[in-house]
Amino acid sequence: MKYLLLLLPFISSVHAYTLNNNFGASFKSSSVKVFVDAGTVCPVNQITVNDLESLIDPAIDDFWNTVPTASLRLESGGFSQSISNINEGRLCSPTDEECISEADTAGGLDPMKGIIPPTKEITIACNNNNLNFGGSNVLAVTIPNKFSGKKIVGAMILINESSATFGNLSKQDKIGVIAHEIGHALGLGHTEDTAALMFYRTVNQRKHLGQDDIDGISYLYPISGDAFGLSDGLLGSCGTISTDKKNPPGNSPFFFTMITLGFYVLLFEVLRLLKSSKARSAT
Repeated sequence: MKYLLLLLPFISSVHAYTLNNNFGASFKSSSVKVFVDAGTVCPVNQITVNDLESLIDPAIDDFWNTVPTASLRLESGGFSQSISNINEGRLCSPTDEECISEADTAGGLDPMKGIIPPTKEITIACNNNNLNFGGSNVLAVTIPNKFSGKKIVGAMILINESSATFGNLSKQDKIGVIAHEIGHALGLGHTEDTAALMFYRTVNQRKHLGQDDIDGISYLYPISGDAFGLSDGLLGSCGTISTDKKNPPGNSPFFFTMITLGFYVLLFEVLRLLKSSKARSAT
């Protein structure tokens, strides 16, 4: 019994990371480029497209490109072709019918406020449409908005231009926010682990991934083979980062919990058998 008691603390801390959709979607290719929309403007946050582009390399090289157990390799793609309504449009998940309907209605009155079209790979821009963020405390929002089957084709990261909160951050914290949002674009959700980049609130001077981030990205982009598929659907395919507690993470993937639990049960049985064997030898 003492062996079981020793193992329980480990079982209770199994994988806190979550996925950004309910079937474990990731990019088909492990080589993904991150762009800045060439036509975006960020006057409220007082940053230029060049400022934004300069954040990409440290956001990928200091964080996501450091994982030895993942096949993922990100690179900066520079500037993508400008999307006409990128600064005012509505960002909708492909299956969010309510969002799409609202955007279609707004687009009929003002085409610039219609749906932001799907993109390829990962694109970053600034946006002042409050409906995308739900409040000034939300620094940015990310939605994979183009899929091919169970694979992500494109994802959009929008920085909140309805307030200057992002612009007031230090450069290192801006990099951390961009890295966090790239994590959402790649398929990760939030975590309750405060040591992780994907923790749902900002943590000042974040400079590296936590073990939880490493576990999550290694699951989605394994060294060999595809990630395990879960049930169909695009639920929960929006990711944000906030300055308060208004974006709690969801539950951990059940699959990983059961795998780890099974491992510890097996280990317990091995230890029990070893103990029994030693007891018989002693007699």
